[in-house]
Amino acid sequence: MAQLPEGITELLHHEKLPVPLIKCLNVVILTATNVNELDQQWDCLIELSGSSGLLISMKPFVSKRLETNLSDVEAAQPLSKLGLEFPDLYIGCYRKSRNGPLIISFEGKDQVRIKAAAEALCMKFLPGAFSEIS
Repeated sequence: MAQLPEGITELLHHEKLPVPLIKCLNVVILTATNVNELDQQWDCLIELSGSSGLLISMKPFVSKRLETNLSDVEAAQPLSKLGLEFPDLYIGCYRKSRNGPLIISFEGKDQVRIKAAAEALCMKFLPGAFSEIS
């Protein structure tokens, strides 16, 4: 049992579900108690959204990561400039440990743009300065 806000709550019925999904404004509540129920509810939500426009299907994010032994200081300015050249991508860097390699990540919706950004970065340094992480 649950108390739901009046006027902004919608019940999403699907023939495969014993209990409807709950939509409150732009939030859909899945009531699953295990992985199998969650998979079933998610599949039903996708089916419902296709017919009613409930969810907007978008291209998934893709990413690429490079590793280097360059210092943060050496990488900072080229990465900053790269961010201006590729404003549609999220470009960041981090280290897993203080002495570990610098990991540079590229994230966005366009694999071609990510590849171009990674290549542009590699061109700013000597060959072999970066290696791709899978």
